[in-house]
Amino acid sequence: MCTYYYLHYHHLAPCARDVEYTIHYCYCANSISVTPDANVFGSTGDVEQWVQQPCEALTYAAEYDLVDSGLDHSNPCAGGGCLISQQCSSGGCRLQDLGGSWTCCQCNRGGNTFRWCVQPMKKIPDALCYHAVCQNCRPDSSSLVGGHA
Repeated sequence: MCTYYYLHYHHLAPCARDVEYTIHYCYCANSISVTPDANVFGSTGDVEQWVQQPCEALTYAAEYDLVDSGLDHSNPCAGGGCLISQQCSSGGCRLQDLGGSWTCCQCNRGGNTFRWCVQPMKKIPDALCYHAVCQNCRPDSSSLVGGHA
């Protein structure tokens, strides 16, 4: 019998996004693997992908339920198990805040669209900056042309 329960993910300050909730599955030997519909997931080329699905006897894992255990449901952290949002910890939230294009605070070069700066260093042109987007980085002014943020 497969079970499921909810996990919650926090964003890192100063990111003000809300806590995110996801479902976590614990699969049993009766779970199945299926090929996803290409129309839903997009083309995967020549690689065949499989997605694990829970069995028909899927059951909610009540031992992880914050309401039934007497904990404050409005505060999911009261039961512990706090996780950090991977999107936020990797710089994805900041990149989104900057409109997808940013100017690095370390080398002062714009046009960055990844979570790290890939602009050549001024003194060492064969080396890249590699600074990860942070709170001191700013939106790329060249991407603001035409009213896009």
